[in-house]
Amino acid sequence: MRISRFNIIAAIRDLPPTPGAKQRRRLLVVCTVLSVLCALAAVPAVAASRPDTTYLLPALALAFAAPALLRALPRHTVTTLVAGAVLAWTLLAPVVRPRVFDTPSMSVYVVQGALAAFSAVVLVSDNQKTLLRPVRRFLSRPTEGGLAARLAVAYPLAKRFRTGATLVMYTLIVFVLVLLTEISGVLRAGVDGVVADATSGYSLRLDYNPQVAGDRLLSDLRDGPSASEIAAVTPLLNATGRSTDPGHRGTEPLETAVVGVPDGAVTGITFRERLPGLPDDAAVWRALASDTRYVALDAFFGSTGGPAGDYYDPGDTLTLTDPRTGRSEQKIIAGVLSNGMVFRPGTGASSTTYPLVLGERAARELFGAQAQNASALVRTEPGTSADALATRLQGEQLSSSLVATPVESDIRRQFDSSTAFFRLMQGFLALGLGVGIAGLGVVMVRAVRERRRTIGILRALGFRARTVQRSFLGESSFVALEGIVLGSLLGVLTTWLMYANSAAFEGLEGGFPVEWSSICVLAAATFAASLMATIGPARRAAAIRPALAVRVTE
Repeated sequence: MRISRFNIIAAIRDLPPTPGAKQRRRLLVVCTVLSVLCALAAVPAVAASRPDTTYLLPALALAFAAPALLRALPRHTVTTLVAGAVLAWTLLAPVVRPRVFDTPSMSVYVVQGALAAFSAVVLVSDNQKTLLRPVRRFLSRPTEGGLAARLAVAYPLAKRFRTGATLVMYTLIVFVLVLLTEISGVLRAGVDGVVADATSGYSLRLDYNPQVAGDRLLSDLRDGPSASEIAAVTPLLNATGRSTDPGHRGTEPLETAVVGVPDGAVTGITFRERLPGLPDDAAVWRALASDTRYVALDAFFGSTGGPAGDYYDPGDTLTLTDPRTGRSEQKIIAGVLSNGMVFRPGTGASSTTYPLVLGERAARELFGAQAQNASALVRTEPGTSADALATRLQGEQLSSSLVATPVESDIRRQFDSSTAFFRLMQGFLALGLGVGIAGLGVVMVRAVRERRRTIGILRALGFRARTVQRSFLGESSFVALEGIVLGSLLGVLTTWLMYANSAAFEGLEGGFPVEWSSICVLAAATFAASLMATIGPARRAAAIRPALAVRVTE
């Protein structure tokens, strides 16, 4: 449609399009109305911390307000203000509204990253001259290097849209690569803390068939061949129940693995949130033992994938039901566990079966004969290999269908799987980056063809072939370097904001490491590949013969 409306004379003369007054007024009215509507819709969205719209609606309101602002301010000022405001809101939204990340969907992270990258690129593209002020003295030097540098930045400054399109590609891909690198670093730094929170000194979780094992299994563990390697055994009551969702994310009952904890047995396991009036973790365990109304959950109760979010707090209630008898009781959340993996069933449970911990007395009162000792936690003696002991116990208690799970190894294996997935994603993104770098090479080939006459004139005026080649290499380096720096800075900053505000990172207490070595390797490889993609077009430009370039039009 845009091509069909071209003014032929203006197109032949290469004049910029000039919309009529009626078209400008229509655009102004439509954009102003949309800006007001988006601003009005943004107020309840931000107040409720709705994930996607908290980012999108304010950004759209600012973008649609640009035509109205252009009536009073210069274009450069409006572009800078709008892009800067969108970038600032994108980065500050999780600080102002930290619950914006409380969603299992990944779309909020996609929206945040895209807005940050695009607004930053627009801001940089419109302020290139300001960014180049520190190197103005170098650009003004009357040397061959200074001349090549001036030629290198002239085209990106003149063709801001083309430069911005290439810059967006670099920024987005480097941004996601750095984001995944930083998340992997956070996981590696926090795994030791997660292991300590999950185990609290327990090395093994045992699951067995109570109908076969009975009480014999516990006595064998305490007095059997491996007793010298076992410091303590804590039996757990187990039952299958159904629960309402304390986070009110749905109406369907949740399959629940009910765990009854003996009084005073696991007081070392920590909580990330506690009921007001319970000053420490031991007080929560005492409350579970003394009051049958109290239960404890982990952060993933009711989660169906993605980040856990923060949907419930101590003091919220749920209804726990025995599916065999239909008896129900309302329970109060006394604490949210720092990590509940030690209470998750080792066998026979799906990923949507969630552990719910309560006192032993409360489990027997609600579930009666269904509550049986079907699992146990084992604390090993110092120097004992939990993996070797697990293998040996499974062989000794084969008749009891015993499954021994080394807790620390299981947790580290899950973290390794997450890190491996991030590495796979980085590999696919690296392929995308390679395609983007090849695209930069294509752009430079096209630039050589478009500027053939200009290059011929420069060569005829006395410019050396080496100067032309260096200018093309400098041009691609300029664009690639800006994209790498922007993507790296936004990636580190966005990951830090997620780490500081998202519930998905709670429990990872290893600090926020900046993966300098990985980021530097990524930046160096990207920059080198960009230069390699431009060497061919740069040599071709330098080899242009002035007489032929001036006389022949392609």
